[in-house]
Amino acid sequence: MQTSERILFVDDDAMVRSAFARSLRRQGFEVDLAGGEEEATRLVSEHQYAVIAADYRMPDIDGLNLVGHLRGFQPDATYMLVSGECDLDLALQAVNEFAVSYVIAKPWDIEELSSMLRRSIETHCEKVGQRKLQAVKMNATREIDAQRRSLQSTALATEASMAEVLLNTLNLRDNETRGHCKRVAAYAKLIADALGIKGQPLTSIEQGALLHDIGKVGIPDSILKKPDRLTDEDWQVMKRHTTIGAQLLDGIEAMKYARAIVLQHHERWDGGGYPSGLAGEEIVLGARIFAVVDALDAILSDRPYRPARDIDTAIAEIESCSSSQFDPNVVRAFLSIPKEKWLEIRVLYPDEQKLTVSSA
Repeated sequence: MQTSERILFVDDDAMVRSAFARSLRRQGFEVDLAGGEEEATRLVSEHQYAVIAADYRMPDIDGLNLVGHLRGFQPDATYMLVSGECDLDLALQAVNEFAVSYVIAKPWDIEELSSMLRRSIETHCEKVGQRKLQAVKMNATREIDAQRRSLQSTALATEASMAEVLLNTLNLRDNETRGHCKRVAAYAKLIADALGIKGQPLTSIEQGALLHDIGKVGIPDSILKKPDRLTDEDWQVMKRHTTIGAQLLDGIEAMKYARAIVLQHHERWDGGGYPSGLAGEEIVLGARIFAVVDALDAILSDRPYRPARDIDTAIAEIESCSSSQFDPNVVRAFLSIPKEKWLEIRVLYPDEQKLTVSSA
């Protein structure tokens, strides 16, 4: 077994320590040894351990109190108690009062011990992963709270200027965003006009399209700007931008309908989208319009894995997804608009050039 996860074994008997380390190192484990509380405390302050095992009978401190002491340094480690006593009361105390995962009898069976250690290392990795994910969520929540406080200071601004402030905030994270957001807002207005939508509903559709990705202010840069392909765990975090964006706009009455578009802009007509798996007319019309124009802009734009495609290809691809990914009524409205109109908008709102920093 090859692993970089460390194991710490604490026992006052040097011969027992050597036997423990020798048998486990043959199994591929990385083992550190300590003869008592002082040495163990020094080691846990210097290294992270997946598993910490302690002998019960030691002259300066018993194994249970040592576990309680070391847990203050490394709460995510899995703890084991090693004992030469077959004592049920001791085992129950270790598990119930000190959260010890395993009580190992001397002499131990190396195969059984190795199996316990592997499971313990897996448990440690899960704890660390959960803690990291929780930290990401907490940071995202702090960002949301900070942005909402910022919005409160602009409460007297007009709806249009408020949308611009939010877009500027997002643009600070990714300077390629503005052109895309401006284009999809203009595209959405074309389709809404074709559907006969006027007045405040039309304005709200434009705002929702403009702000669809505002929730990305709550996504860590390590994921938002990751140069490599996102992992499944990264995608789970990235998908949260729809709900983060909705939370950011929550309570702003003027943005009520735009908020629904922000929340639902990755839903699909056939129910295969996220975050809620809505289908058909369960999805607000503005989000159904946005789905079409977002696909249009994606097809007409360069991607790391392919160059931009032409307008005829985009139209054919969107038409082919009618009644599956897209609302067929929205697709019909889209098809009624001359393709020159789409190209005019692309010229009007080009992608902003990436900022470059000199290495000098």
